[in-house]
Amino acid sequence: MRIASLLAVSLLAVACGGSNPDAAAPASSSTPATSAAPAASGAPAAAADVKKPGDAKVGDKTTCPVSGEEFVVTADSPKADHNGKTYYFCCPGCDKKFKADPAKFMKGA
Repeated sequence: MRIASLLAVSLLAVACGGSNPDAAAPASSSTPATSAAPAASGAPAAAADVKKPGDAKVGDKTTCPVSGEEFVVTADSPKADHNGKTYYFCCPGCDKKFKADPAKFMKGA
């Protein structure tokens, strides 16, 4: 049972892009290269397709303010309201970290 618990925790950390906000910086710096990759239609993907955290709504592609991971916002996405904006997160662990100290994650927003 203990091994199963460790495996579940490991999978959550990997699926969430990790839990260290400092580790998210390299992922964010690679975002422009990803944006320049051709889209399925063969046309370059526009950076405008990704909404800034706090500007995204359900159905939009955005970046998690905690992990830096890009994801599509769904009705079930964890969220938090801060300074009149709604911020969406890639996983429940990220919204908890944000709610504990929003200012820590607002540097790039």
